[in-house]
Amino acid sequence: MEIKSYYEIAKAVMFGLIILAFVGAGLKGYAWINMQFAHQEAQHKIELENARKFKVYDEEGAANLARAYTEIGSLKGKIAELEGIANSKDNALKEALTEIKEKKEKIFNLGETVASLEDNIRKLRVSSDHSYKSGTGDPNEQYFIDIMYPIKDKDGNVEREVPYAWAIFYPNRAADKQWKYGIYKLDYHIRTIQTEQEDGQINTYNEVWFENNERKMSKGVEVPVKIGSSEFTQSLKTDKEFYLWAPHVNFNIDFGIGNLDADNPIVPGISVSISGYGRTKNDLDWKFVELGLSSNGDYTYFKFMPFSYNIGNFIPLVSNTFVGPFVGFSTGGETTFGIGLSIPF
Repeated sequence: MEIKSYYEIAKAVMFGLIILAFVGAGLKGYAWINMQFAHQEAQHKIELENARKFKVYDEEGAANLARAYTEIGSLKGKIAELEGIANSKDNALKEALTEIKEKKEKIFNLGETVASLEDNIRKLRVSSDHSYKSGTGDPNEQYFIDIMYPIKDKDGNVEREVPYAWAIFYPNRAADKQWKYGIYKLDYHIRTIQTEQEDGQINTYNEVWFENNERKMSKGVEVPVKIGSSEFTQSLKTDKEFYLWAPHVNFNIDFGIGNLDADNPIVPGISVSISGYGRTKNDLDWKFVELGLSSNGDYTYFKFMPFSYNIGNFIPLVSNTFVGPFVGFSTGGETTFGIGLSIPF
């Protein structure tokens, strides 16, 4: 009898040790997987930071399109500096900032792009482009000259020239009245493209050019303006808030408890969630008020899930997967309840 008791105890101990070994191996495996995910996340963060650095495209050519350098941090100092500039000048900038405050808008991205014309603009020609009363000695004898801006290819060759300024020379007038000059009406264009990175931060791409549409010869011709620098300071999007309207269509898997076939307690379905809490409407920690329809073919019910939590916040193997309780009302008048998985489309 005692031998049998010892045998039962030994068997129980061995079983316990095996369970502990499996649990230990599982925890160790989970720690290793979590470490790999953490390493990948750190590498991905570095890649995102590198993708926010200043970059000029077609640097050997027009160099008029650039990705701005984006610094993530507090905007308070930058905004105070901007308000100081606006108050000192009392200009349109001050009016715009006042309107932003009145409408309770929040500045989250603030930057500046510097672009400049090439310094090797062609000098005045020796001969004029056209003249009036040439060689007559008349006081109105004049020689008109276009000052041209070159458009170059990647090899530095001039592809085309566009007039951006003009000068008129009167040889028979007093020295202080011999020259007239001016700049054509140039239309400057800045095309801005903003993209959202995976971490919710914004990248900004700027392209700058001008057009001289006063002259027929240059009408519609885009003259690239070289970008020297482009920098933005952007607030870090970490604050979480409640969104009364954050609708999502979701795929559901319900694990029912009451009034479901014991052999088939898993029921798929579709639902719509209304509200949520999180960093953005598409990056939620919690979803609230979820209504849906679930069916396994034999049993169909309308369901209500009051809340669900994103378990992807602490389980690295899943992402954007929500778990929460539900109650269902079948077409036959029965009530069921259980736990549901909800995955937004």
